[in-house]
Amino acid sequence: MERSQTELQTSYDRVAAEYAKRFYDELDQKPFDCKMLDWFIEKVNGVGKICDLGCGAGHIANYLQNRGLDVCGIDLSSGMVEQAQTLNPNITFQQGDMLSLDDFADNSFGGIVAFYSIIHVPRLLVVDALREMNRVLRSSGTLLLTFHIGQQTHHHEEWFDQRVFLDFHFFETAQMKDALQRAGFELEEAIERDPYPEIEVQTRRAYLFAKKL
Repeated sequence: MERSQTELQTSYDRVAAEYAKRFYDELDQKPFDCKMLDWFIEKVNGVGKICDLGCGAGHIANYLQNRGLDVCGIDLSSGMVEQAQTLNPNITFQQGDMLSLDDFADNSFGGIVAFYSIIHVPRLLVVDALREMNRVLRSSGTLLLTFHIGQQTHHHEEWFDQRVFLDFHFFETAQMKDALQRAGFELEEAIERDPYPEIEVQTRRAYLFAKKL
């Protein structure tokens, strides 16, 4: 694993418990996110296992499973996987790197949800990460990709009173559309929203639905 991925994993291991405490119930205050997930559920139409990629504490996977989907979760951080498994004992979670999903064969999933997990991928590797998602999706499988909109990178060396080394990359919607197409996806919808006041980081967000060609 490259240095940046090792630092990412270690950083999230350190904050995993506090992250789960703060964010596991966040969908209760984010009806738009729930609508996007409900739309994703309609699109995949119950076909195949669904992967929550970069699953964190597993709250997205939990939402999907509670609405009838067969779900698993993958995260780079073993600490996050432990939190997710504890909070969601009926869902299988495992450690994995979205840049190299070696444990999964081609065409493994009917759909992938990647909620803000692309934000830690270095810009030069975004297309590589999307190609790996494309590889493990079934033909015509659906990807829901979310990210913060912009051009900046925010670097953090402290988070939740823990020492970390994290880069949060923002992306322009047009830039991510191009990356998806280069990775073998057909864009279906691109939706943006303003942040919820006092609930989340005040950044504009994008939700992109894409289908494997």
